[in-house]
Parts: sequence; C-alpha cells; structure tokens
Amino acid sequence: MATTKREKLFTEFPPVSTEQWEEVIKADLKGADYERKLVWKTPEGFNVRPYYRAENLAGLKFLGSEAGVFPYVRGTRAHNRWKIHQSVIVNCPKEANAVALKILNAGVDSIEFQIVPETFSAEDLNTLLKDIHIPAVEITFSGSKTAHVAELVIAKIEKEQLPAEEVHINFCIDPLVKKLTSKGSFCSENGAKCFEKIADLVRKTKTYKGIRVITVSGEIFSNAGSTIVEALAFSLAAGHDYLVRLMDMGFTIEEAAKKIRFSQAITSNYFMEIAKLRAGRMLWANIVKAYNPAKNCPCKMFTHAVTSTWNQTAYDPYVNMLRGTTEAMSASIAGVHSLEVTPFNKAYEDPNEFSM
Repeated sequence: MATTKREKLFTEFPPVSTEQWEEVIKADLKGADYERKLVWKTPEGFNVRPYYRAENLAGLKFLGSEAGVFPYVRGTRAHNRWKIHQSVIVNCPKEANAVALKILNAGVDSIEFQIVPETFSAEDLNTLLKDIHIPAVEITFSGSKTAHVAELVIAKIEKEQLPAEEVHINFCIDPLVKKLTSKGSFCSENGAKCFEKIADLVRKTKTYKGIRVITVSGEIFSNAGSTIVEALAFSLAAGHDYLVRLMDMGFTIEEAAKKIRFSQAITSNYFMEIAKLRAGRMLWANIVKAYNPAKNCPCKMFTHAVTSTWNQTAYDPYVNMLRGTTEAMSASIAGVHSLEVTPFNKAYEDPNEFSM
C-alpha cells in the first residue's frame, strides 16, 4: 500500500529537463551573469555548479564500488567506524597520566601523548602509562625525540610479552615533512641517519602489524595555507617517498606500506574535505598497487583526521565549535581510522577541562 501511494505521488510530478531548469534560472537572474552569480570557483581550480543532476555522474569511475573493496573510495573497511582520538601534552608524565586515565574512562579509545621534554626515560614511560592497559587502547606518540621514545615503547611491550596482535601503537616520525619541509633540513646530513633509524624500527616491529612507525603529517600543509588539492598531493608525495626509500633499503612493498600512517587536517570546506579523503584513498591504493603487492591489503590508506587550527578565531571562540562540528562530520562521513576534534580555545590558550 505504501509503495502504491509513493508511486502515485511521483506521477504527479512530471520529469523536468536540465534545459527547463536552466531557462527558469536565467529568467530569475534577469540578465545577470550566470557564471559570476552562481558558479563557485574554488582555490583548487574547480568550478562548482549551483546544482547537479544524475546525468553529471555519467562516466565517473568507482561510483559503484563497495566499502572495503579496492580502490577503497568508500572506505578501507566494510563498516564506517572511527576511533575517538584525543591528545595529551606531556610536560610531567605523572600529571599527563592522570589526564589520560580521565579521558580514557570518559570514552576516548585513541590517545596521543605529545612529549615535550628533551629527555625521556623508561621510568618516565612507565609513569606515563601507569594503569593504562595497552591492548585496550590505541596509543600514539609524538613530540620530542619520538624515535627514542619508540625504542622505549618497543622494549616495554617486549618485556611485558604483550601479544603482537593486541598492540596498536603509532609513532609520529616524519623527517620529510616535519623536518625537511617545515625547517629546511634533516636531522642529519642528507637524512641518512633519520632513515636508518626508521628502517631499524620497521625491522623491530615486523611482527607487530598494529604498529605504524611513520606518520605523514599532512595537517602541516593545510594549516600552513595550502589548498585541499595541494595538501593531499604533498602528503601522497611524501608517503610515496617513504615507500621508495624503504624499498631501496631492502623492504618489500608490503612491509613498507603497512608501516605508514597519514594524518590530515579537515577544514570547513564540507564537501571538498569529504572528496579529499575519498580521493586520497583511491590515489594511495593505486600508488601502492603499482609496486605489485601480492594482495590488496597493503593498498589501504591508514588515515587519522584532526580538525584544522588555521581557521580558529580568538574573537568569537564559540564559532570554533560550529566549525569543528562541520569538519568532524566531513571526516566521519568520508571515513577515517581515527578523528580528533581540536578544542575550540586552542588558538589563544591551553585547552581546559571544559574545552577538552
């Protein structure tokens, strides 16, 4: 009965052609320039029309692809679930541990420790992770001396004999973007020392499928003013450079690809950001596929998303909540592994309990 009513309803609305729509629009414009009034020209070079119809989809590839199927346009998994990610600044390991336990108990299941001190010991690591059950949460380490921290973490999980399949840890080691691109130089001449350290960590974590050693810091490009296309292009270029360097050092494409993680900033350009993440997965899948992996699994792009900081305002800070909401929705619809919403007051003060 419902179907009959629905069919009857639609028969009352005869189809309208694109030409008819255009004639009405031109009449309403009363001579005004169509292109200037209604077509949005983006910094990325796209001319966005005021409306689109089914005929505009003709010839577009991958529209019928399923989530979890190469080239992963609709996601790398059959379901769209993401981890709730939150960062904790580590000045004092004991204080950071207290904050971490509080937010973990509040529902966070992916935590990032941004380590500030230049010196960080095994004792500091034990204090930081006190009462945190490593297999129960994804942990990311960034900040100062991340490669050194990685050595401490690997030693800890081996000492505690944690099952390899239950360990999910990321390290934000990124000499190409954080060092060379941001500062103009590597940590050593030609970066040889940096990449030797990365290769060593890749070897040590070979049996840990849930450990990612490299994080391509794509948010740096976005927050520095790049367009959405530029941010994606630079990130993919850096990721490919890591692939090539690791393979030149003797690793297979599978071993190299599975140690790379991408981090992307999400701006308030709602639909373009959805498209960016979807296009990124497709492009990365094809980049890795070109090296003939035995299976398609290494072609999956492992992406973390964080809402942008460059567009936060100090003059009307609660507007930042609206921007963060829009940005978070773009990321969640597009599909990401984990998502962090930047506290609305980060632009002008240290985040407090309310903003976190």
